[in-house]
Amino acid sequence: MKLLIMLSLRNLFRQKRRNILLGIAMAMGVTILVIANSFSHGISDIMFNKIMRWVTGQVTIRFNEKGRISRELFRDKDRIMTIVKSEPGVEEADEGVGMFMRAIGNGKSDNIILVGVNTKQGISEKTRKEVEEAFRLIEGTWKDLENPAIENPVIVSEEKARYLNVKKNDVIRVRFRNMFGQDQAARLTIVGIMKNDNIFMQPVIFLELDKAKEILAYRPYETGSISITLKNPQKNARMLADRIHDRLKPGLAVIHATITHGNKQMDATIFGYKSDDETKKKLFKMLKFTDGTLENVLTKDGVIISQPLANILDVLPGDNIEVRYDNKFENKQTILTYKVNAIFNPSDGLSDSTILVNDEKFYDTYYENLPKSYTLYPSVLVPKENDPWYPILAPEWILLKRTLNTDEAVEKYRELGRKKWKGTVVDVATMYETASDILKLEGVLKLITLSAVMVLFFIILLGVVNTLRMTIRERTREIGTVRAIGMQKNDVRNTFILETFFLTLFASITGTLIGFGGIWFLSRLTINMQDNPLGMLLVNGHLYFLPTVAGIAGNILLIIVIAVVTAYFPARRAANLSPAKALGHFE
Repeated sequence: MKLLIMLSLRNLFRQKRRNILLGIAMAMGVTILVIANSFSHGISDIMFNKIMRWVTGQVTIRFNEKGRISRELFRDKDRIMTIVKSEPGVEEADEGVGMFMRAIGNGKSDNIILVGVNTKQGISEKTRKEVEEAFRLIEGTWKDLENPAIENPVIVSEEKARYLNVKKNDVIRVRFRNMFGQDQAARLTIVGIMKNDNIFMQPVIFLELDKAKEILAYRPYETGSISITLKNPQKNARMLADRIHDRLKPGLAVIHATITHGNKQMDATIFGYKSDDETKKKLFKMLKFTDGTLENVLTKDGVIISQPLANILDVLPGDNIEVRYDNKFENKQTILTYKVNAIFNPSDGLSDSTILVNDEKFYDTYYENLPKSYTLYPSVLVPKENDPWYPILAPEWILLKRTLNTDEAVEKYRELGRKKWKGTVVDVATMYETASDILKLEGVLKLITLSAVMVLFFIILLGVVNTLRMTIRERTREIGTVRAIGMQKNDVRNTFILETFFLTLFASITGTLIGFGGIWFLSRLTINMQDNPLGMLLVNGHLYFLPTVAGIAGNILLIIVIAVVTAYFPARRAANLSPAKALGHFE
């Protein structure tokens, strides 16, 4: 084999002019392929790691209370954070809190997005560098957001500051509706100005997280969403999202309360019952009413009390009962009044001290004043998953199914808009699913590039075939000579194949080096695309390329395989020449 390699290299360098011209053509094709693939991969990296990461997070858990897209709210932040932080591979988990607002500057107004950032939370050096690269401060520092002496200190983009005609230390006024639909106004003090190439991030104004939650009426234990950063998102994001999704399977929403009527008192368990038409039919088949009317139960204020509990409290339909229970947070009690609509005989799975409430009314109480966990009260009887009552009773939240791509995610949120969910809707998604079209775009760009280069290589490979035919014709007597002194057919064939292999290899390496030179040159060009959406494809005003070892090696391997396969047939024809005929060849 060593001899064949030496012979093929010798023959390759003997025909310098012809092989150099053919090698240049091959190298040009490889150069185009390297530059184009690096650019398309760079676009994907910008969209995912420099845009989508800050917009949606690598893995995001979203919450919409009562299915309202405008109300991103979950009432027990620490419960979710405990699940997230216990997962391996999680680098950081941050709260996502934001709101559209109308900002008024100096004589101008515009829409902004107020976003809370947790500057007090320690971040890794890698994340810090990524933040500084994505949001380059030209005035002020991130620490200025923590200054308690300044009224609502914020950092704004250079473009938004220019449009609002404001500068550092100026005050802008904002109007907005908080999480509960209440019209509010606030004053924000500019302590920093940042530059960002991503046009979608230019409307964003950053405020310290605790201040943002206070303005938007979040309580300390509430959050809007959870954004998760991973060590290796491309490999681990979907697996992590699947595991978190499995762990977020909801249980039943339960309130353990003390019920008072007159001078009588009794502990009871309160459940919500689902009010959709299909579940109501199942519910009323299972219920056995002893007093009250079905029509009253069907209303959104419907309250049904068990017969044993009604007997103890001396309650009849139409009576008011006082409900009192301990809250999970703030060390206080919730006290409210329910009007009883009907009385029923409890069946298997429900205790004698059960109260059923229409889920719309139930969730109003449950979410606004989250109760302590029923597991703290051993006497509470809750139906198991295999119990017929379980699918009828209201869960803690509604967990949306996992989706695989953007189309499925869009359809899922269309359904969210159509359905009138009564409970909080929880969704777990990765940036690769919510923006799968970006991956499609990268694939299309690579396919277009590869197709164009393959056409070029098809033309080049025709040159390879013609070159080999000419070489074989010129070296026919040489073939006859080496065959006569004992070289086997396979060795003759392999010599020509090795010549093509080395020619393609050298041309590919040269083309790759030229491609890197082209990438270096193009990435040094400064491009001004201010206020142009295409500017998001730039990094610091420069084209962004991200070559990968696997991509380049794969392209080179593909080209070599095509070239070798193309060379095989003329090489076999040369090997099949008989020594006598080859030696008798005259030209």
